[in-house]
Amino acid sequence: MWQFHPIFRPVHITGFYTAFEERFDPDYVFRGETHDFYELVLLLEGSLGVTADADSFILNAPAAILHTPMEFHSLRSENGTAPHIMILSFSATQMPCFEKKIFSLSDEQIDLAQKTLALLHCSTSASHPHAGNVLQGCEKEAQRALLQFETLLLTLSDFEQANAKKESSAGTRNYRQALRVIEQNLFLPLDTAELARLAHMSPSLLKKTFARQAGMGVMEYVRTKKINAAIPLLREGLGVQEIATRLGFSNAGYFSTVFRRITGHPPSYYRNHE
Repeated sequence: MWQFHPIFRPVHITGFYTAFEERFDPDYVFRGETHDFYELVLLLEGSLGVTADADSFILNAPAAILHTPMEFHSLRSENGTAPHIMILSFSATQMPCFEKKIFSLSDEQIDLAQKTLALLHCSTSASHPHAGNVLQGCEKEAQRALLQFETLLLTLSDFEQANAKKESSAGTRNYRQALRVIEQNLFLPLDTAELARLAHMSPSLLKKTFARQAGMGVMEYVRTKKINAAIPLLREGLGVQEIATRLGFSNAGYFSTVFRRITGHPPSYYRNHE
């Protein structure tokens, strides 16, 4: 009798959000963000500064970094270079347990990424930086792109850690201290002056630190963290007014406005999307 033997898929990608290639100016700074999907940043040339939650790295090409869902991240050019990057952000129902998040890149892996991007651009309605819907008659090419990208991720999970320099400057130490203060006081109404006092910094130094490390203002970062904290509360069934009060927003209307601006969705979206 024939017996069926299923094969588990440790990597199962379901689709893309962005897929593009770009070269940054030497003074480029990307405003930090969070989102509920994965993002793979591949550095093909130059040096790139990367902030990932409380960590800050200097990557030298060829290298890649994987950002997991809801991880705050920002990018900036480093060492006077014009970094050549490729970014693919995606959703997945299965992902391997990546013990590492920064990887060296081989020529074969770069080739896989470039082939994935080329196939996506010829088989979908992609418009920089967004991935697009699959074009009629191009379903096979789009699936090939998906499978090639899964292969890239599988090889990265077994590849060596990149030689990334973790920053340990006064600026990064100040940043980590400020993040600790924010996490400890996230459910309180916060302002720049109070945060600076708690972090033992002047308000001007605090603002400068976040502009450098996060690519955004300190209060915008605080609002982003508050909204991230609201999502699991919404999924637990708590009301918008209760969550707004818990997180120190002045009223539910303002909370909903900030929530939509940061996530792109109203609070109700997260009650229906697990």
